[in-house]
Amino acid sequence: MFRSIARFSVLSLALGALGAQAQDPDPRVYFDTDRGPIIVELDPLNAPVTTQNFLDYVEAGFYDGLVFHRIFNDYIIEGGAFDRDGAPRIPMFDPIPSEADNGLLNVTGTIAMANGGDTDGAQAGFYFNMGDNDVLDGDYTVFGEVIAGQRTLNDIESAGRTIDPDDGSVTSLPFSPTVIRRAVAYLGDFPILPLHSGSWFSPASAGAGFAVEVTQDASNESGPIVVVYWYDFNNGQPMWLTGSNSFEYGATEVEIELIGVPAPEGSVDFQQPPAGEDFTVQGTVTIAFESCSAGTFSYDLTDFGSGEIPVTRLTLPSGSSCQAFQHGQN
Repeated sequence: MFRSIARFSVLSLALGALGAQAQDPDPRVYFDTDRGPIIVELDPLNAPVTTQNFLDYVEAGFYDGLVFHRIFNDYIIEGGAFDRDGAPRIPMFDPIPSEADNGLLNVTGTIAMANGGDTDGAQAGFYFNMGDNDVLDGDYTVFGEVIAGQRTLNDIESAGRTIDPDDGSVTSLPFSPTVIRRAVAYLGDFPILPLHSGSWFSPASAGAGFAVEVTQDASNESGPIVVVYWYDFNNGQPMWLTGSNSFEYGATEVEIELIGVPAPEGSVDFQQPPAGEDFTVQGTVTIAFESCSAGTFSYDLTDFGSGEIPVTRLTLPSGSSCQAFQHGQN
């Protein structure tokens, strides 16, 4: 169930560099939940031990399948301890010392470690501050902030709660707890997500477009795959290029080898691809995204050279939205 921790060695080295080079990017964690996305940016400068501990749990796959099990309106949303069946998941690592005196405060939109009332007892549990909670300062370590997905947290906070049978009061326990499908650590602008599936076009070049599909690799249960279809025109003729490659969740770019027919002979229906035997290797394209709705596709093709194509989203997967990725309190 757990992903290998060895893969995290590269990010751990990067964290070491972060302490000395403030200009380097801070690590981020993407929570893929069944109510929407949440992205947090961690603070290894002010909370180095807590940040590393949290990233160790993320990279071990510990949070995958867990739920947000306690909700207090205008206070906190807590997770990292129970699965969707209500069974506790035993922490993998020893408790860590408190860094609650690091100057980071329990204000709205921050993430902090739960500790069960023991200041030096934090392990895997964490919470999001849904209000300015100065009563928690000095006892609970804040180690990052929400940079996208506050709307998702608001939806989690508004979920229905169970009723105490003794006095009829609303409890902190949700009827249907929000599930963390996966938590992924990354460095860079934006990870490649299933949400990036859809149609993309180049505003600078009418007729140039891409269809992208990010999905689980059916032949390999451990990782996802991205498939790209590139359609364009060359001297009035349709150009068909396609390719796929597997990648690890958290990657911010993927290079894909393309096969295709750059300029089919004769009259070809643009909506109907050429026969499979006509396709040959044409080069590569590297896809990267700056946000939910914008990206840059860099290409290196045998017949057409190298370059970059800024792209804008045209369609989204059914039922999806980019709104949760807006910054701040959106």
